[in-house]
Amino acid sequence: MAVNVTQQDKAKAALEARELFIERNAIQAETSGLPRIAGRLIGIFLLDGGPISFAELAERMQASRASVSTNTRLLERLGIIERVAMRGERQDFFSLRANPFLIVLEQSIADCRRFTSYVDELLAASPLPAEASARLLQAQDFHQVTAQTLQELLAKLAQRPKQAVHVVQAPQPAAAATSRSKATNPKAQPKAKASKPRAASGRKAQP
Repeated sequence: MAVNVTQQDKAKAALEARELFIERNAIQAETSGLPRIAGRLIGIFLLDGGPISFAELAERMQASRASVSTNTRLLERLGIIERVAMRGERQDFFSLRANPFLIVLEQSIADCRRFTSYVDELLAASPLPAEASARLLQAQDFHQVTAQTLQELLAKLAQRPKQAVHVVQAPQPAAAATSRSKATNPKAQPKAKASKPRAASGRKAQP
């Protein structure tokens, strides 16, 4: 039995899918140490990009203006969103930053290197028990390896857009050159075909 799916049903399903994604993103952010409302904001900006007004965010989040203000400032500090000016508007607008997660990686690398320098300064300034020094050096090694690994990942991610464009567009210049060659030299192929019978007749002449 066929089931008629109306446009209204499709719109409702799409809205439910959006809300589910936003809520799942909020839960994931919370497990990573961020406020749940910050995770919901990230989900909204991933879907809509922006610019989105402060008032609209507060309405869509069904949260207090103070809570939205606190979490938008947090996401600004993390480099995920940015405040943008809209002509003729007094309230704040926000947009998702370009490559926000590369910025997050850069900040994580900086944090790891900062911790490494703290350990160096402490060990140089104050003699510590052997066990304490061992724990600090182990933590420092972890942060050094993490920073190096994230730096390599950052370099790969930064190159991905260029590689993707290169892979897609690389065949085009060759194809274009071939088509231009055929267009500018239309007699090239007939000459090649004419040379084949001559070679064949030469072979037949040999006993």
